[in-house]
Amino acid sequence: MNLLITGSSGLLGSSLCKDLTAHGYTVIGYDRENHGYKLPNYFFEEGDLRDFPRLVSVMRKYEIDSILHCGGISHPKTGECSPYSLVQINITGTLNIFEAAKLFNVKKVIYLSSGAVYGKNQLIKTAEGDPLNPTSFYGISKLTGEQIASVYMEKEGIETISLRFAFVYGPDRKMPDPIKSLLEQAIKGIDIKLEKGSDQEIEYIYIKDAVRAIKKAMKSSTITSRILNVGSGVNTSIKEVIQVIKKLYPEVTIEVGPGDFGYDTIGAFDCSRAERELGFKIEYRLEDGIRDYARFLEDKIKNYMRRGMNETPK
Repeated sequence: MNLLITGSSGLLGSSLCKDLTAHGYTVIGYDRENHGYKLPNYFFEEGDLRDFPRLVSVMRKYEIDSILHCGGISHPKTGECSPYSLVQINITGTLNIFEAAKLFNVKKVIYLSSGAVYGKNQLIKTAEGDPLNPTSFYGISKLTGEQIASVYMEKEGIETISLRFAFVYGPDRKMPDPIKSLLEQAIKGIDIKLEKGSDQEIEYIYIKDAVRAIKKAMKSSTITSRILNVGSGVNTSIKEVIQVIKKLYPEVTIEVGPGDFGYDTIGAFDCSRAERELGFKIEYRLEDGIRDYARFLEDKIKNYMRRGMNETPK
């Protein structure tokens, strides 16, 4: 099976490339940046989601069976800085993906959406049928992508599944991430003092669980729901995150004042549909994910420092 993964150098895209090639799939990565993977059955094609002729040339070159659409701007705060670019990349780019899928008779497209489509709410649990009131250009772009997917499924018969992810964290994340920031400083032995943020509640999902959910959606042939929440089903405050990190690095002082970081707060996901339709439940509790992530960052930081020490001063 030939899979096209857009955003192949991003957090989810890169993890999927590594996992799926290891399991025998032929993967074509499509991104503006080449991550430089040395993987079996992996082919990289440089391209922009806004460049429809380039996308068509890649689709023509390979016989693509399914598309995992991970590409695009993937953080609300980035969208605030450049709403025009976000609309062009996330909305026009997603339209281009589905139009190319139609032209080349692609069987299935998995669209990676976000909990940002809900905006803010006061619900205890947030289900797929609850009101959608995005408060950011990013959330609007993700909701529009879901609607594009729905239209192409209805009118063109392309099988689509939109996965609304909670906050994905883990190795290779490039965008702002409270867990990554706190861990990197703690690993370096730097005491942390932030003016605000301790009351921020976020629903996290570890990258390895997110990859499992995408693979299950890709393989599913009996799913009836086309939009699924994918998360842990639990909101976690930064206070709780700090408690986990302090267990790992007790010598580091971490002080964070009251308030939040500006992320939307919504009721934790009701993930019963994903459990029923995909048989998906998380395997990594927050403490497990942070511990695994910390080991990755420790190795990365040690290797970086080792390379720096071995360089000849100029």
